[in-house]
Amino acid sequence: MESNLEAILDARLRRRAEGGLKTAGLSTAEVQGRLQDFLTRRLSGEFSVGDVAQLSGGGANECFRFVLTRGPSSESMVLRIKSKGACCETDIEREFHMLKVAQDALPVPEAYWMTLDAADFGAPALISALAPGVAAPTDAVPLATGLGTVYGPRLAPVLAPQFVHHLARLHSHDWSQADLTGFDIPRPHTTDAIDWRLSFWDRAWEEDALEPHPTIVLTQQWLWENRPEVDHVSLLHGDYRNGNFLFDEENGQITAVIDWELSYLGDRHSDLAYAMLPAWGSRNESGTFLNAGLVDTETFIKDYERASGLPVDRQRLDYYLVYNLYWSVVSLVGTAPRNAQAGMTQLDVMYNYIYPGLGGFFSNELNRILAKG
Repeated sequence: MESNLEAILDARLRRRAEGGLKTAGLSTAEVQGRLQDFLTRRLSGEFSVGDVAQLSGGGANECFRFVLTRGPSSESMVLRIKSKGACCETDIEREFHMLKVAQDALPVPEAYWMTLDAADFGAPALISALAPGVAAPTDAVPLATGLGTVYGPRLAPVLAPQFVHHLARLHSHDWSQADLTGFDIPRPHTTDAIDWRLSFWDRAWEEDALEPHPTIVLTQQWLWENRPEVDHVSLLHGDYRNGNFLFDEENGQITAVIDWELSYLGDRHSDLAYAMLPAWGSRNESGTFLNAGLVDTETFIKDYERASGLPVDRQRLDYYLVYNLYWSVVSLVGTAPRNAQAGMTQLDVMYNYIYPGLGGFFSNELNRILAKG
């Protein structure tokens, strides 16, 4: 598997051996003090840190917004501290560099600083701009992790073309001269990218699962036996769906694509299939299923091909549907409850209840698809 990802799995085993969380997360006062110290070593001249508040949502990072004031100017920023017991292990260095690269292709929060030194914030962390906008209509029922968000007849037609266009721009972007520190680079016309991903998730399941599961055994076998070569190596978001972009509720413009911790380089069909997972979608007034609550499948594919200049292979789309369901089950049924049991997360209620429930839904989808052969 990729060297950085192997290292973070090794680090997780060491954390488990040390026992559960010894202290609660940082308070806002502690965050303010640590930000002051961190930025003092990086900024010249006078500045102040204020209005620190913890943000809700997200299981891979603890996030705090704050205002950095330098002279007459102020900017709202976000501190993202890597969770010690996330439902899937991710690497802050990869996230930071992917944000830097992706900003040339689509709207993302600008990344300013990164640290791998746990002495700064208790765990690796990055600081980025705070992007404006909302993740869901303010009059919508709050849902866990974007599940089934309904945008309605006014917003969906405006957001959908942007949602497709941004993904197409990402996948067709020339990253060959970019700084992708933390990433191993897969070779085109090989199975490097999917081999590395399967190896990562297979190890995560082996170390995390509380009990064996026949669906997982069958899925692993099928995925390894049928893995396709990648024709064009693309930048991948890894978690591209509703809930992971912000928009201006008044005019419907997408202001930022967020949550890049699962990004990697590989086959574009993986992002496409993930955005098409049934759990993220909903039906419109006429009963048509909308992927990510925004766009029907045929329109999604047609508009994506036109915007990216890249073809969509239905067979590879099917493969990556199974792959995405697989790693989702590993995270939700394997890692989440394991970390909750080990006392490594403050999200133990969500990790023991909501996540395994969603994982059961994904597992049932795997059974349904693989039963068809």
